[in-house]
Amino acid sequence: MSTLPRFNELVYDLPSDRASAPLDKLRALFHGSIRELENDHSPIKQGSFDNTYWFTTELPTPFFNQATIYNQDPTVFEEALKRFYELNIVHTIFLAGGGLAHADTLKSRGYVHKSTIPLMAHALDPNKSDFELRSGLEVKRVETEEQNTQANDLLESGFGMPRDLTEIYTNSAFGNPNSYRYILFDEGVPVSTSHFIRTGKFLGCFDVATPPEHQRKGYGDQLMSWALATHTAMGDELVVLQASKAGQNLYRTHNFHFLEFAQGWYMDSTDPMRRFTHDELQLGDFNLRPLRKEDSDWAIAAFNDEGFVQWMGFPSPFEAKDFEATFQRMSRFKGDGYGMNWVIERDGVPQGMIACHHTDWKYKRTEIGYGAFAASRGTGFIPTVLRQLVEFLFREYGFERIEVRTDVKNQPSRRAAEKAGFTFEGELRRNFLNLGEVTDDAIFSFVQADLNKGGSTQ
Repeated sequence: MSTLPRFNELVYDLPSDRASAPLDKLRALFHGSIRELENDHSPIKQGSFDNTYWFTTELPTPFFNQATIYNQDPTVFEEALKRFYELNIVHTIFLAGGGLAHADTLKSRGYVHKSTIPLMAHALDPNKSDFELRSGLEVKRVETEEQNTQANDLLESGFGMPRDLTEIYTNSAFGNPNSYRYILFDEGVPVSTSHFIRTGKFLGCFDVATPPEHQRKGYGDQLMSWALATHTAMGDELVVLQASKAGQNLYRTHNFHFLEFAQGWYMDSTDPMRRFTHDELQLGDFNLRPLRKEDSDWAIAAFNDEGFVQWMGFPSPFEAKDFEATFQRMSRFKGDGYGMNWVIERDGVPQGMIACHHTDWKYKRTEIGYGAFAASRGTGFIPTVLRQLVEFLFREYGFERIEVRTDVKNQPSRRAAEKAGFTFEGELRRNFLNLGEVTDDAIFSFVQADLNKGGSTQ
């Protein structure tokens, strides 16, 4: 008799705070199992909020610092990523359900999609609580230090995990009454291991590992069959796991059903995670600070100046809705690591704007754009601020190359770059769209070695 009706009842009819999301309760149970690994002797930290789940070890392995996001809200998404950036650690972000809406954002920030893993579930059949292992096989629950070491050996060989990771994983669970680490022995030789964490009548399965020399001998199947029957006899009802590609066939033979797939996005290096962290700068007589919402009145007037519109590409006329869109775009640039925008002030009076953009943290380069407001135009402050900002960026952020790209016809911008010590490299033809017209760019660069050449800002 099919167990599908029982499966549907256990999976889709679990009580949920949101009737529109029947998997929420199951997701919470599965990811919540990780809290059993969090203790005073473990580096594992975990938590959850708004249908998003995370854990960290702070070890330099992406898979052991991860978040799974089911929520499509951008605010929740940013909050989920925030802790990894604060810790400056490599990590993995899994997206499923509504969280898939964030895939393009992750790609734009340098994450690499490496895997798609299914969430699978199996409803234990109360009529199948007996299973007899093949002759010579025996299963033991890990209860001694020696057995825990044997489990580490199996995980290290079976999954290719570094020893420091296997020990964190096994030691965090060792001795926990809700943790069930099993080892399968063949004539006394440990050949396979599996791990279950129990919450009430719910089981999260977190690994079945068999070393290469013991694979294709049915050990994983024997261990899983024994574990499912044993936990059925204990009164457990439902098992949930995330399956690797290699393990999916095993789980399907044991009547596990696919529930949903999660995309795995990996951040393997901390370089693309870098962000501009200096909201305010004091450069000589000038203060650089972010554009604020309360700047709208004077900013709308300044951005409507014909000279500003001509080269900055702002809409004309520039209205309140355009200010709001500009403000939001500048905020996103900082969050994405793309750049940073500053208002240039002198004695509290706005003089112009300067920004870093098209930033590439991997290759340590960025581009600077700038513009003077009408009342301050012609006073020569832009080269001074530009040079001081360049020196600051090399010193504080370790850039290797800083560029200025400007319309070939924008003579004031070209002169400012030259006065600040930039080197003219040439022109990129038909490279930029300005006010609906495709134009040519003049390219200026500044590299670390140029700092020793001096350069006039007068």
